[in-house]
Amino acid sequence: MPKAISREAKVSTQPFISVVVLNWNGKRFIDPFMKSFLQQTYPKDRIELLFTDNGSSDDSVAYLNEHYGSDKRIKVVLNGKNYGYAGGNDLGIKEAKGDFILITNNDLELDKDAIKELVATAKRRNADITTAKLMYLNRPGYINNAGSELRPNSDWPIREIGIDEKDHGQYNEERELTAVCGACILIRRDFLETVGMFDKTFFLYFEDGDLSWRGQHAGKHYWFSPKAVALHFHTGSTKEGSPTFNHFVGRNRILILAKNASFQVMAKGFAKTIRDQFFFRVKNAWASLFHRYSRRLAWEEFWRSQKIIWSIICLLPYAYAKRWGIIKEETL
Repeated sequence: MPKAISREAKVSTQPFISVVVLNWNGKRFIDPFMKSFLQQTYPKDRIELLFTDNGSSDDSVAYLNEHYGSDKRIKVVLNGKNYGYAGGNDLGIKEAKGDFILITNNDLELDKDAIKELVATAKRRNADITTAKLMYLNRPGYINNAGSELRPNSDWPIREIGIDEKDHGQYNEERELTAVCGACILIRRDFLETVGMFDKTFFLYFEDGDLSWRGQHAGKHYWFSPKAVALHFHTGSTKEGSPTFNHFVGRNRILILAKNASFQVMAKGFAKTIRDQFFFRVKNAWASLFHRYSRRLAWEEFWRSQKIIWSIICLLPYAYAKRWGIIKEETL
């Protein structure tokens, strides 16, 4: 008669998970995030946390070490300076030992079963990337993200599914996705070894869309795990509409198209960028001369818009070199 399998033996068969959480001056998020991490129902001996710091100046690392340093599963990765979301996460990923790497924003609060459910969906669906259901932390009952959609023929190629919708259970089923939001994603190690990591040139925004698109080219599969829930503060580091937000969204929208879309789609997107970032800004600057628009605001907007345009022009050769394989994606 075969021996019964002990609980300890069952636990040991679970994949090892490396949680990479990127921090930049996010001391205010440490306690809520760590409380949610420490209450996870996933086996404690099959998980590590890499607190990856992008050169914070708010004593984040000292605070983490003081309050959570006794937990041997928690390791600090000091990047030394701000490498953005893409480059910062890549440095954390390089230190990961896991069979799966869970990328999480620091402004999340994970449901206690979030990691367990992500792993369950990944195993059941043989998913290369599994994504959580993100709910707004400050808008109870409203969805932040229920997966993403890649639209390769659109000059705005990534659409967030369910954003700002009231949750009526409309996204309570597992389903395959064409793109993922990088705020909370579980990635198989071999995906990162073949497709590569985030492209650090993006710095902020669209880097998850670029990773999704590259994975699509390689025949990879993404799944949405509705029972893996995380509450998201959303834009905790950079606010929507801020100069930083507008710069990287405006620039990286063209960068992702140059790397992955048809030339016609990229050209359409670039033409719209010139219209929005040059002609409209010139129009406002002209209006300011006749006191029909704030002169200070007009010239601030014009200067920022030119930085976007010239940044795009400078990065286009790099983007096409990546597209044609002259420059290889960095892999784990």
